[in-house]
Amino acid sequence: MPVTVTVCVGSSCHVRGSRAVLKRFAEVLKAEGLEDDVALVGSFCLERCTEGVNWKFNEENLSSATVDEAEQTLRAKLHEARERDRAAAEELA
Repeated sequence: MPVTVTVCVGSSCHVRGSRAVLKRFAEVLKAEGLEDDVALVGSFCLERCTEGVNWKFNEENLSSATVDEAEQTLRAKLHEARERDRAAAEELA
């Protein structure tokens, strides 16, 4: 499940709490044992400054109003990715 999660750390997102989102994402990945499967990176402006803390799950643009909302969305996206991987593995079997 190679995944890249990119969190904007530009000034607008920083003011809205992007550092806290990055920290929470790192905690979630560690707790789930996914540190080797998910690349967590910070990035400057994702060009959606009015939408909240902006981040990407692979190439999907996402925005979250709170750290808890971001965590919920991340967990849902990770679950979807795991399910896709399972389905693909079953097809190959």
